[in-house]
Amino acid sequence: MKGLQHNVIEIKDTQNSEIEKILVFLRPGQHKISLDNTRKDAQEILQKVNIRRQRPRLFSHPRLWFMLFWAVVAFAALRAVLF
Repeated sequence: MKGLQHNVIEIKDTQNSEIEKILVFLRPGQHKISLDNTRKDAQEILQKVNIRRQRPRLFSHPRLWFMLFWAVVAFAALRAVLF
């Protein structure tokens, strides 16, 4: 990562089907680190992460509500004209 002043550890074996990899950014200036301990700490943090799948909400965007409103108005106007 160009211009980044951190050391980065990439963990690909997350043992979690939802997570592909973890990037751990170490503090700048840390010259002596234990990769094994850092990896172990990152794995412990991963175990604490709660992954929830979000269902897409129907009409969650305000623009969809706006379009729905005008569709109902148009339907009511058309019904009033025809019947």
